[in-house]
Amino acid sequence: MGSPTPAPRRRHLLGHRDDGQANILLLFGLTLALLALTLLFVRVGAAGDQRSRVQTAADAAALAAVSALQESAAEDLVEGRFPMPLFDEEVARERAEEYARANDAVVTDLRASDNVMGRNGNIVRVEVRGAICQKELEEDGSRHWGDVTCDGEEDGSTRVGTAAAIAIAEFPECGRDDGGIYCSGAEVTSLDQARRVVSVHLVDQEGRYEFDPSRVVFGAGAIVDCASLGQLHPTMCQVHETLQAEFGGFYLTAGGYRSEPTSDHGYGMAVDYMMAPIGTVPTPQMHDSAVGVIDWIIQNAHRLGVKGLIYDHHIWNATRGDPVGPWMEVRRFHQDTGNLTQDHVDHIHLAAGPGNMR
Repeated sequence: MGSPTPAPRRRHLLGHRDDGQANILLLFGLTLALLALTLLFVRVGAAGDQRSRVQTAADAAALAAVSALQESAAEDLVEGRFPMPLFDEEVARERAEEYARANDAVVTDLRASDNVMGRNGNIVRVEVRGAICQKELEEDGSRHWGDVTCDGEEDGSTRVGTAAAIAIAEFPECGRDDGGIYCSGAEVTSLDQARRVVSVHLVDQEGRYEFDPSRVVFGAGAIVDCASLGQLHPTMCQVHETLQAEFGGFYLTAGGYRSEPTSDHGYGMAVDYMMAPIGTVPTPQMHDSAVGVIDWIIQNAHRLGVKGLIYDHHIWNATRGDPVGPWMEVRRFHQDTGNLTQDHVDHIHLAAGPGNMR
């Protein structure tokens, strides 16, 4: 018998095996998917980091904007004046822009408000736009490597985001004694101490009133409760609280009970509202505001239990039968001793409660 015929050899052609081709495509697809996922995480992380940086920039800018009020109030205190700082947009914007730029952002909006009828602007809201430029240098060397904050004129692409923050400068309750100005029970003896008693911090809400520099300014001091004014009679306390609800902090500071048996102060039935720093003449705006408050008091004196008031050398006494009407028409001359405080030029003396005005 002849030898058997060998079986034909099977040929394997390179590149024609389906399982090998599928594996290569799968590996390629997984690589692309992982790359896309990696890029997504990088973008999400970068976006989160950018949001955090922009918010930090907004916080810093808002705090810087109100720091000018803190400095002004501190200077008033060490010079023996009750703090009466007013919002200065130019100064606030300059400080806010400086701190925003230091945190890779630019200021896009800045506005002031307060809770005292828009008269001092001690609450400032700042909005910023994050700006980290991709364009690194100018060819002429006018821009260094570390300067990456956009100024709005770049042609290159930028990463941007917005954030806002609100900061407040809170002024302390202060008084005056023989030793000078004291705040929160302590004498103010240095600029550093004065800065510390003016609280600057972030808040969640703007004030109730937008700051308006054209508004009448009369003190805008800290609002104090009746307990801070000593042993006030309930009627005087109610009048005080009503005035604060109606006009906000319309005074620099207030003085209530003191040991003075010949005056309503000695019975807790009088409060002195300082319209100007002690011993000084109110500005025309402060004077006009004082008259506005007085006109309202006279019109509502009967229902409030007001006995009378003294201001600017003149008196109005309901218990004596003085008529109701505008202050400038119903006031009577009181005295002129040459002392601005004794003559009630720098403050309103208001009495309320039972009995005659003392």
